[in-house]
Amino acid sequence: MSKQRVSKVDKRIKLYGSTYEIDIAEELIERFFPNISTLNEGKARLELQSLLDTEHVKASILFDGNGVYSFDQIIKDIKRVNKNGMQSMTNRLYEFLSLNCGSIAHYNKAGWIDCYPTINALRTFFVRNEFGQRVYDNVPNWKTDVKRIVKEIEKILRVPA
Repeated sequence: MSKQRVSKVDKRIKLYGSTYEIDIAEELIERFFPNISTLNEGKARLELQSLLDTEHVKASILFDGNGVYSFDQIIKDIKRVNKNGMQSMTNRLYEFLSLNCGSIAHYNKAGWIDCYPTINALRTFFVRNEFGQRVYDNVPNWKTDVKRIVKEIEKILRVPA
């Protein structure tokens, strides 16, 4: 059963997962970022992303109600798709794309893949998403963790500048 807790260090941070996962995440935030509450959102999100990747945090982290994403996990997932095709897309990558990259709901992952069945279609989506914008330009500046990931995805997919 998934639980939720507001961080003791910064009220803008909510942790989701098992009690054990939340306790570990809270302890790591306290240890590595005791002054995170003094950082603006952009800097705090990058610090939390780093924590997710270096400490392999299992709890989900939300900052002001928006998920913070692991760079390493999303990039691993996009490399798998780039190598093996769209059918190898993980639920985590689907969630990232549908929630952060300017995509309308496609009912589920299979529906999203049906709209973007090839790597070339995915590349084209990053050039011009469903709102008519380049994905990188569609991401708000405060979502620094997402912008960092999208920039790397563009390199991997060889999205033209």
